[in-house]
Amino acid sequence: MTVENLKSLPITNLDAIPVIQPTAGEGGPGYARIHTDWVACTITGVASTTSTYRLGRIPTNSKVKQVFFSLKGGDTNATATLAFDINMAFSDSTLDVTQVNLQGTIPTTANTGAVTTVAAYSSPNKLFGTVVAANSGVATYNKDVTFNAGATTYPFSFRDDDLWDVFGFTNNQGYAQDPGGFFDFLLYVSTVAATAAAGLLGIEVIYVV
Repeated sequence: MTVENLKSLPITNLDAIPVIQPTAGEGGPGYARIHTDWVACTITGVASTTSTYRLGRIPTNSKVKQVFFSLKGGDTNATATLAFDINMAFSDSTLDVTQVNLQGTIPTTANTGAVTTVAAYSSPNKLFGTVVAANSGVATYNKDVTFNAGATTYPFSFRDDDLWDVFGFTNNQGYAQDPGGFFDFLLYVSTVAATAAAGLLGIEVIYVV
């Protein structure tokens, strides 16, 4: 068997002469920011496919380290069916610095800077997968959904990359460039509740900028 003695890129850079300091959150230490948010979902909302819930607004240059999902209620059936896609979508605010042509749109799975909309919902990123409510409306608190979408959609390495770069945004010359602004967690009802009930829906995100 062949023995390996490997170093990560940040360690290689730190051992270089001269030393190359890793970027904060990309192999270098950075200050973790924690953002929690919640919204009340209604009986009619969780009984309707395409209902959406926006929460947890963070900058486009966030390096997302961990995401937690919480839900109390929503579906009181013994075999719950209520399911939410967890997307990242551009802020829909006209008051922040999110570009007008991107406001409210959803980056697609192409990761080429392409976007879709809630109305079209064509190849939405579902970056943190789809999560199903617990049976009988039992509360789910801080369920780790960071890698819920699988290694192809959100591999471990993406935690060290800016969200805008994960989605492949470029400038007019084709070079990688932050479009600026903010992303929201957009939770989309992809499967309605078997027995709809009012509930509380929450997101907690740990990120570095």
